[in-house]
Amino acid sequence: MVRGKAAGTRVKEPMEECPIYAFLSWAKSRRAKKPHFWEHMANARIEFLEGIKSLIEDRIEYLKRQKEEVGKKGPTKIEVEE
Repeated sequence: MVRGKAAGTRVKEPMEECPIYAFLSWAKSRRAKKPHFWEHMANARIEFLEGIKSLIEDRIEYLKRQKEEVGKKGPTKIEVEE
């Protein structure tokens, strides 16, 4: 990464790399040699997204139930002292 300290000067700072990204980059260069591995990785991506999808669907159902419960209660009468 290059960041400017002052006008016209640049200092190179080492970038930290995510170990998972580093591994996947390394594995990607060997993609043709390990098609079985990449088949598993594709399935893992699908499973991950389906997990997120189930969380979203659960939250939607929860919000719909809350909305129905509020609609059933109706207005509440409050007595006001004078």
